[in-house]
Amino acid sequence: MEEKIGLALSGGGFRAAFFHVGVLARLAELGILPRIEVISTVSGGSIVGAAYYLRLRRLLQGKGSDEIGGDDYLELVQDVDRMLRDAVRKHIRGRVFANPLKNLEMLLRPDYSRSDRIGDLYDRHLYKPAWGEKRENRSWGRQRQIEMRELLIDPHGVAGFDLESGNDERRGERGPAVPLVPALVVNATTLNTGHNWRFEAVRMGEPPPEAQRRAEIVAETDANVRLAPGYFPRLDRTTREPQVPEHQADFPLALAVAASACVPGAFHPLAISGMYRDAAGEVRVQLVDGGVQDNQGTQALLDRECSRLIVSDASGQLKDKSRPSSWFAAALLRSSGISRDRIRDEQLTSLPSDGRKYALMHLRKGLTPAALEPGPGGGVVAAEPAGEYPTTSAFGVDRDVQLALSCIRTDLDFFSDTEARSLELDAYLMSAKELELRGFEALGDPGRRPDGPVDWPFLALKPSLAAPDDAYLRKLEVGRRKFLRTLRLRPALATLITLIAVAVLAALVVGVRALVDALDLGLPGLLGGALLLAFFALPAGSAATVWTTWRYDD
Repeated sequence: MEEKIGLALSGGGFRAAFFHVGVLARLAELGILPRIEVISTVSGGSIVGAAYYLRLRRLLQGKGSDEIGGDDYLELVQDVDRMLRDAVRKHIRGRVFANPLKNLEMLLRPDYSRSDRIGDLYDRHLYKPAWGEKRENRSWGRQRQIEMRELLIDPHGVAGFDLESGNDERRGERGPAVPLVPALVVNATTLNTGHNWRFEAVRMGEPPPEAQRRAEIVAETDANVRLAPGYFPRLDRTTREPQVPEHQADFPLALAVAASACVPGAFHPLAISGMYRDAAGEVRVQLVDGGVQDNQGTQALLDRECSRLIVSDASGQLKDKSRPSSWFAAALLRSSGISRDRIRDEQLTSLPSDGRKYALMHLRKGLTPAALEPGPGGGVVAAEPAGEYPTTSAFGVDRDVQLALSCIRTDLDFFSDTEARSLELDAYLMSAKELELRGFEALGDPGRRPDGPVDWPFLALKPSLAAPDDAYLRKLEVGRRKFLRTLRLRPALATLITLIAVAVLAALVVGVRALVDALDLGLPGLLGGALLLAFFALPAGSAATVWTTWRYDD
């Protein structure tokens, strides 16, 4: 029986995105990428997974199967790496409030939030370059965004390719030498029902499990309403029923990714209106980060009955605390973290059931925990090595480096070259060892492997990961902080910038107050001045944030 291979790319912001690039690089070297049939992505994994899929679409539609070689997949991953680095250099999070007109739109339009805005930025800085062709213009000269339904892939010379049967035919006719066409599943979470919401090229909604046994269990235990998937209408092929409403037919890929990466509290839930109705009227779907439900993205692979699972997990894991705070807010946050960690454990421990085989790469691999003995004479007892990884040195990474990489922030801001390349190399080295131990190397297509070693840019850091010096470790340790990293690496420059920013803000405040007093506008004028100040201060603050993090680059 032919193996069905699925790839899961976890959440974790840009930290996860760069980690996944390292895994993709190794899979390309082994010739495994052409054999993957399902790609399930969450949050940061969705950001890079969508870019990879767009670039793969160009490859499969632009070249015949006989023309596609191993170098094509290597070049594909290199292009994704370059496009991701270019996009991250733009500091996506820092640009959310940089455009005054967009700020006004967010203020006045109830259906346009920070999540919609960051989707616009994904489309402009990452997905348009990955698409590779100029898009038609809409109003005000803006190019049309890439739509979910445009992700359907028709391999070169094949019209109306159907994923349900097409891969079986390609596999049966030509064997694994013919590149398979994977399905992309972008995962979010529905606040309305608590279910997993999935975006695919043909549909969006809350599909029931395809595996019969799991479908029976879910039907028995889950009494919440299910928002059945709606299918996108297509002009060039038959569309299944039920269809999504006409106003949602062109749903953008970038908004699907924004929903998948919509961290609760950091971003406003992404709304989908006019798609469902119940007895009380319209149901307004509110979507948040897919990691709330399944941060590893493995459930879609299980539902699609994949027999081999490759899991790239760069999510944050619960850290030990010798003295956890008893303050109610701290206890609440800690409890939430414990729940997320428990969900992760349950998701991953279910992988080997039903004879499935898996390879798992994660940021704390090889960091064997210690044990503590009770009593006054007790102390730290070294734990027995776990599995095939007694230490991180098994795949050529120093323990302190692995620990520092696992603590790098989960964010959508600027990542320096040291941070990005270190995460990529760590994943590359780890996956090389893991795929070999789990017997996954044999799954690759020998005809699509490079003849010699590949000169990946991140390989230049290999000596630092194996034997780090203090300067390198300091760069990684500073990377755990969301703010003021420049201050910690270059105090003099950061202090000067801070003083200038404070002086400018103080001058603006004094100027607005003086204007209000001179015109005798009173309290309404003062409030109006404050709003005006905020209107200009937000873009200025965003621009300053973007500029200072450029200085943080190494």
